[in-house]
Amino acid sequence: MTGLIDDRTLDDDSVWRWATIATGWLLLLFVGAYLITPASILPLVMTDLGITESTAAAVVSMPQIAATVIGIPVGIYLDRVETRAAVPAAAAVLFIGSTGDWFAASRGIVSLLIASRLLAGVGMFVLWVTCISVAASTFRPTRRATATSVIISGYPAGYALGQLGAPRIAAIVGWPGVFPVFGVAVLMMSFAFYTAVGRVSRFHASTEPMTMLGFKRVIRNRNVWAVLVVTILGYSLYMIFNSWMPTYITRRFGVSLAESGTFVALFPAVGILARPTGGWLSDTVLGQRRRPVFAASFVGATVLVVAMFYSTTIAVLVAILVLAGVFVQLQIGLMYQSIQEFVNPQAAGTAISLASVTGMGGSFIGPVVAGELVATTGIDVVFVFAVGLSVMGGLTVWQMAESGESGDPTTLA
Repeated sequence: MTGLIDDRTLDDDSVWRWATIATGWLLLLFVGAYLITPASILPLVMTDLGITESTAAAVVSMPQIAATVIGIPVGIYLDRVETRAAVPAAAAVLFIGSTGDWFAASRGIVSLLIASRLLAGVGMFVLWVTCISVAASTFRPTRRATATSVIISGYPAGYALGQLGAPRIAAIVGWPGVFPVFGVAVLMMSFAFYTAVGRVSRFHASTEPMTMLGFKRVIRNRNVWAVLVVTILGYSLYMIFNSWMPTYITRRFGVSLAESGTFVALFPAVGILARPTGGWLSDTVLGQRRRPVFAASFVGATVLVVAMFYSTTIAVLVAILVLAGVFVQLQIGLMYQSIQEFVNPQAAGTAISLASVTGMGGSFIGPVVAGELVATTGIDVVFVFAVGLSVMGGLTVWQMAESGESGDPTTLA
């Protein structure tokens, strides 16, 4: 996926390296906004389409299904070729899907809406993996967790944009029209990212592409599997709050959908700082150790979810929700860097895709399971489910190996 260049060239490319991170951040901003749009207007979607909580959760999470289908082949492909040309093509696929969303939602065709969200998910996944791989390959090893965490912080910013902006855009153009608004933004930003990546000289095709033997070694690595378990639990926890907190706040405190969306937008928004902070702590303060950040994330989330359940005022709940957003997201950037450190460099794209597929799977499974539980037992069960995920995550981190500078180099796949 990438080659090595000398320090002088890195210095010469400094401006374009940071331009790559900036444009990639903005690209993921609009991708995230598109992805979360149905959750931010969920009562409108359910009412107008006449669907249940479970079906609505599937509409929210359908792009993650696409990721689970195409993820591994995409990772192998990106390990073999230069991926720059895939950026505008993937953005065009997402735009077509967002247009299909508008058409299907306007006519009340639920099956077509699900299918168009599935199509858009293909473009979304390619853009996600490309942004992470570029960030990881553009900076030195001692700064890669930080760089990766910075670029993917555009994603929670997009969630915040979607939670905050979608209800307001829907008031102007109708809720079906929100989808192509963000689809157009993704398409436009993809060309800026394409231009910036083309100026970074270390971004070119690998001379040692992934082989089937290399893929089997990755799959058989128990440390890779430990990171994947942490990833699915972490993303399930993250998406439960993004998908169901607007509905919970509306039902519990009787506020409007726009107001609850504003409050919940704070949860992903703090990831703009929390994700880079997790990478910086791991790289700089902890000497490239990853496990302490993972552990703090799950333990902190467990305590805060319990406190959130017992909160009696909306001000207290929102304050705890913000703090929970910090702890839940400290680890998210590290997932993608940690898994790369357990494999050989030629398998980096495959490792990123495996973690991404697992994370997308968790993003789908978490809200759907929560939706089933809500439909049968009530909205409060969301908190019980979240505590269970946090505890399982903490136990997994306790058992996993260290992947960073202080870890065992013999663990490479």
